[in-house]
Amino acid sequence: MMMCKAATRLMSKQLDAPLTARERISLRFHLMLCSACRNCEKQFGMLHRVGNAYNGTIDKPQDGSAEASSGVNADNVASDQDLLKVKEAMAEAEARRQN
Repeated sequence: MMMCKAATRLMSKQLDAPLTARERISLRFHLMLCSACRNCEKQFGMLHRVGNAYNGTIDKPQDGSAEASSGVNADNVASDQDLLKVKEAMAEAEARRQN
């Protein structure tokens, strides 16, 4: 069975590039058994979306459907209001850092 350290590497990798079939299956199996890694995967996804939102590169549904082009499901799609709050909070943090 895959160790948590290897699973977190694959979680990170899948945000940037597709996993091989073997990697995908190994990760899914590990996630079925490990609640800590399931939580970690959710956090990776959130951080990835926040980073993309900050850079203005978030994938949004084009047809009004609940699915984004990246395969993110409806529960994980941030609203425009959420994205605005994130951008405002990051701008405030940047202003405090510069002072």
